[in-house]
Amino acid sequence: MLPGLRTLPLVVLAVWGMASPAQPEEERRWKRLGGTGVAAAFAGPAGSPVDSAWFSADGLRLYASLQHGGLWASDDLGLTWKPAEQEPLEPRAVTDPAPSAGHLTVLRNPYRAGVAYALGEHLYRSDDGGREWTNLTATRGESVIGRWQSVLAISPLDPDVIVVGNSMGLWKSHDEGVTWSSLNPKLPNFPAARFIQNGASSHPALQTGALGRVDLMRTASGAIWRSDPSSRNGPLFREEQPIEPELPLPARYALTDRVWRDGKPISGALTHCAGDEGCSGHTISAFSAGGELWAGTSNGRIWVSANDGGNWRLSWSDPDGNPVASLWTDPELPSTALAIAGGRVLRSTNSGASWFDISSDLPASPWTVVVGHPSAGAVYVAGTQGVYFALADLDAPGPTGPWIKLSGDLPAPAATDLALDPLRGRLYVSLAGYGVYWTRTPHVERALRVLSAADLTVRPVAPGSLLTITGASAVRARAGGRPAPILNSDLGRTQLQVPFAVRGNSMRLRLEVPGNSHTLDLPLQRVSPAIFVVAGEPLVLDAGTGALIGWDRPAKAGGTVLVMATGLGEVDPPWPAGLPSPESDPPRTVAQVNATLAGLPAKVLAAHLAPGFVGIYLVEVQIPFGTHPGAVELAIEAEDRLSNAVPLVIGR
Repeated sequence: MLPGLRTLPLVVLAVWGMASPAQPEEERRWKRLGGTGVAAAFAGPAGSPVDSAWFSADGLRLYASLQHGGLWASDDLGLTWKPAEQEPLEPRAVTDPAPSAGHLTVLRNPYRAGVAYALGEHLYRSDDGGREWTNLTATRGESVIGRWQSVLAISPLDPDVIVVGNSMGLWKSHDEGVTWSSLNPKLPNFPAARFIQNGASSHPALQTGALGRVDLMRTASGAIWRSDPSSRNGPLFREEQPIEPELPLPARYALTDRVWRDGKPISGALTHCAGDEGCSGHTISAFSAGGELWAGTSNGRIWVSANDGGNWRLSWSDPDGNPVASLWTDPELPSTALAIAGGRVLRSTNSGASWFDISSDLPASPWTVVVGHPSAGAVYVAGTQGVYFALADLDAPGPTGPWIKLSGDLPAPAATDLALDPLRGRLYVSLAGYGVYWTRTPHVERALRVLSAADLTVRPVAPGSLLTITGASAVRARAGGRPAPILNSDLGRTQLQVPFAVRGNSMRLRLEVPGNSHTLDLPLQRVSPAIFVVAGEPLVLDAGTGALIGWDRPAKAGGTVLVMATGLGEVDPPWPAGLPSPESDPPRTVAQVNATLAGLPAKVLAAHLAPGFVGIYLVEVQIPFGTHPGAVELAIEAEDRLSNAVPLVIGR
């Protein structure tokens, strides 16, 4: 057996087969999704643009004013940051601005005669009063700190120390711009993110500000500058009025004061005021495309269309004209909708014919987003006071349970967006300046779901595959009329193996729980491949050492890796379900298994049960010579059935 192989499947069983013990809601643990910035060949992690940065008059403290709000201070030149309690009395401007030269803004160094800096796409320095200039940030035409410099601060204690703000955050140099370091890792200035809901049963996609190029820049004065690609000789940016962020919409839809689909308007002007005075400037402020189309406006109205935009009906009007901040609907339950207006949570179970306030004991606050899950009877809201949850029947009118705070150990209370992944039982939250976090939702896990144990997704079952079932702690199970071995069962989860001998196009699964039973009819295929993923990392091992492949231990072109998978079907010689595979000569897959790397074929050297383990297969794949270094997508295939694609890191 390979070194380290024995412990890895145990990790799979521990992570996917068992649920963590329930924690008090005030102690709920959240995990960051991804890092705090993007390096992108810069001198460190990137952030978002800042409004301004300056040193105190004595030079002992550095201040940064962030776009999303908040003033932060550092006493160690940006290594650590803390909120500044009030505006400093020291003047912000420590440089003497000179008139702009074209699209460059020239700032003289008040502490050194003849030294000046020019801010534009790059940062320039002149040591002779502006006659000659040196580009401080470009290497081979690319910036080492990001483009479009908008902020410059010079230390009164040491004029060699400069701080620059640009489209990618805040950067520091100790030698007047010769070398650079990032001040973004500890500064809560992560790019803002919104979730795009691609249907009630799919994973939420993430929409963030562009990191590779700059389309929008905000200066310290608050002016908005947008790139103007049509201008070749004039300014590279043009000034515009501040605009609200666009709503994250499903594909094919767009909004103005109307709803558009595939480039054609499918509604009239939904923001009209019916003759009311002073109603200019209203916008569509919320939108949902579930089984029906719903639109909310900034003047407190909800519109609904039951025929794909053919007709629109005014469903609700806020008597105080508060904007509709959020709308949620479920394609599988088209008559149900949730909305937020004026800080209240509203529910309709009859296609908007009537609405009921379900806020009850929810703290008064300008809540910004609401999502729900009908089968779990759960409603989640987020806003400036954090994340809250309540039990509520989304099929019929009825009382709502008490609202419970879920913020736990989130680093900041203010949440800008929320998304629910009901398949994985995860709740995602976007925090201004801090990025995206997720936590498990035990309330969603009450729903009975049958998932592949490899990646916790819904897929057809196959002979011998491992299943994770949420919402039930089974004591006995039968699959296709045969006993199904239970590997783990506790805390509302069950992990079992499908018998190798099941046949047909469907499989009846019967689960016996204390005092009850559940019967589910599931689609059955000869194979249903899936690669194991734990905490976002695929279980792919180096065939020589047994070590997990990753950025610290990449695979090599020409080398071989072991892919841990399930759902590859029958084996030869036949093997009983529920028993560990033999240590030597493990049974091989009957189906031919193939692999692709970056969409191109990769040779499969072997495919068999993992020695010593239950329901786990090992697929040995050779990395083609000449594979380019970096992260490439790996997938396996059997009988034209593709697995999930996972990243594989290839070294030089």
